[in-house]
Amino acid sequence: MSLEALLFWVAAVGYGVATLLVASGLAFKKERLLSASTWVVVAAFASETLSIVARWTTSGRLPYVEDYENLLAGTWAIVLVYLIVVFVWPKTRAIGVVVLPFVLLSLGFAMTLSSDASPITPPYRSVWLGIHVMFAWATYAAYTAAAGLAIIELMKSRKKPLSEDSVLKNTPNIERLQELTFNMVAFGFLVNAVMIASGAIWAYELWGSYWRWDPVETWSLLTWLAFGFYMHARLTLGWRGPRLAWIAVGALFGVLMMFWGVQFAPTSYHLFRDLGGTMQMGGPQ
Repeated sequence: MSLEALLFWVAAVGYGVATLLVASGLAFKKERLLSASTWVVVAAFASETLSIVARWTTSGRLPYVEDYENLLAGTWAIVLVYLIVVFVWPKTRAIGVVVLPFVLLSLGFAMTLSSDASPITPPYRSVWLGIHVMFAWATYAAYTAAAGLAIIELMKSRKKPLSEDSVLKNTPNIERLQELTFNMVAFGFLVNAVMIASGAIWAYELWGSYWRWDPVETWSLLTWLAFGFYMHARLTLGWRGPRLAWIAVGALFGVLMMFWGVQFAPTSYHLFRDLGGTMQMGGPQ
């Protein structure tokens, strides 16, 4: 087993253990389990970071193109945002019950796509592609964190009052959760816009067209519009409470389709099949 693969597995196992700790902490109302999960995530995150560095060293390039690399880097970005949130606002640790399973499943999917690192042709070395991918990771992370915060709000908004020993009693109040969710959505909305624009510029350099209604492009636009409606509903219509939280949760479906659904599409310009040879896109040519 290569060093990169070993580090990958250490990270995956670590995220699995952290997921169990968070779930157990919520189920058995043990705050210390939530706290322990954070430090397990830190260790797993360090291992995943080293795994990315190992692949970078092996390939001689920043790992950002292949599907496996995208999922590895995407989960890295999600965990980075998660750690920032829980260290700045420790009472939000409960969002790990949403974020960490998502990370674990993403890594499991990445494992099925794993391949040896390969050199890439000049079109993939475009600065615009690098910007596009970087902002895609930030989008992925921000929207996932927003959905996690919204789910905690929904759990706290139930008509049945929380018991005195509930771990959720220690999470931020509903108004604070709404504020944090909005901040994450606003950040995600902005970086999502940059992701779409930079991707369009790179596409024009390659194919002479900014937009082709590719499945990923379409889902990316729909996701941006869905979260845009979230912001409009809050800022203009004055929406608050569960119906707004459900939008943040439901709109995450677009992110799932954008990053995962393309794998099942019959054709897509985002299925890169031959990085080391000629430029070839997935689907019929």
